[in-house]
Amino acid sequence: MREHYAATTLERHTVFPARHINARLYWLTNALAESERRERLFRNPREEEQMCLMSRPLSTPQAFARLGLLLGLLPPAAIFFRLFLYPSGLKPFGGGDSWWFPFCLFMNVICCIVGRAMGAKFGKAIEQIEPTSWSVLLLLAAAIGSAWGALTGGAGGALFFGVGAIFGMLCAAPVGTLAFIFFTPLHRLLARGGMIDARHFWPLACGVTMTITALILSPHIFPY
Repeated sequence: MREHYAATTLERHTVFPARHINARLYWLTNALAESERRERLFRNPREEEQMCLMSRPLSTPQAFARLGLLLGLLPPAAIFFRLFLYPSGLKPFGGGDSWWFPFCLFMNVICCIVGRAMGAKFGKAIEQIEPTSWSVLLLLAAAIGSAWGALTGGAGGALFFGVGAIFGMLCAAPVGTLAFIFFTPLHRLLARGGMIDARHFWPLACGVTMTITALILSPHIFPY
């Protein structure tokens, strides 16, 4: 009986410390992983403090989804203006060729929807490559922007009897490339821990989008 009690006591003393050691190792592993994650997200403690002070933080996919929405709205509208509205004397329902106005409006809506969805999807890729070097970031941002433009423009242009998809891709790919090249580095500078405050995002996104829209409408770049 005494031998059995002694064996049981010895087993308890050997099992419990082993459990404590495993628990401590598990805690230490998680702590090291969390520390590495924070080092990747924040360059210094002040950045973490700035992220905590954001009133309306937006993640990278959320930011690029909203950028895609803006890019799907204004630049296509400017292209439609150049192609149809301006030649008709600024009369969308004047004459017998006013059929294009609701048609272009519907294509514009499709560009907004697809642009937002593709922006959210490609935003996840941007989130992974933002910590890389500036040269790699700019190169990949241009490639991702071109892909965004091709998919968005192709989806909107496909409504024009299918053949418009090619024209839409050719028009939207440069827009996406230029927008992502300008927006992505600025987003990296303003983001804290992968989050950007909406107060910083909207002026930046609207500025990039409206600049590209102004370039499309400019008669000095594309003569009427």
